[in-house]
Amino acid sequence: MTEIDLTKQKFSNDRAKFRKEIINIFLNETAGTGKGANTSRYKYVVNVLPDGRKVYLSRPANFNNGFDFTLNVENTNFNLGLINEKGNPKRSSTRPTHENILTDLRNKKAENKALYDLLIDEIDLIFNCQNSTKTDFPFKTGHSSKLILECIKWLFEEQDVTYWNYSGRSMFYNAIKEI
Repeated sequence: MTEIDLTKQKFSNDRAKFRKEIINIFLNETAGTGKGANTSRYKYVVNVLPDGRKVYLSRPANFNNGFDFTLNVENTNFNLGLINEKGNPKRSSTRPTHENILTDLRNKKAENKALYDLLIDEIDLIFNCQNSTKTDFPFKTGHSSKLILECIKWLFEEQDVTYWNYSGRSMFYNAIKEI
């Protein structure tokens, strides 16, 4: 797997330009020559958390959606404590789902509504392709606010890449606003 550091990359504050920038990065990938070991695989590191865990985009995404990618956070299990439909613990996953994020946000809101409202202000900025002004909120529940905000940023972008001709990031954003 080829690892590419994008932590110093400055992305546009314009939604359409941001989408083009990330797709243009993907266009520089070397084509694979087959399946399995012959597949070209990429890990785009977009942030490193204070504890050293890398937040990265992984390609290909195996969803058959062209430029799609998955968001991952090293050494993080987003399914910890979750049970599958058979009543067994869900398999460990470094990929946050929309539901993982929504559940985390619901728990933060239940813990401290005033602090949650400040976090939502940061999510509004991210939705509008602006940089957060504050990322460290002292919630006791769930993942760190810094991690949650970074995941939201890249899940918004993933939705823009995959569903540009539809609602893109709006569907996930609207789900967050309904909490």
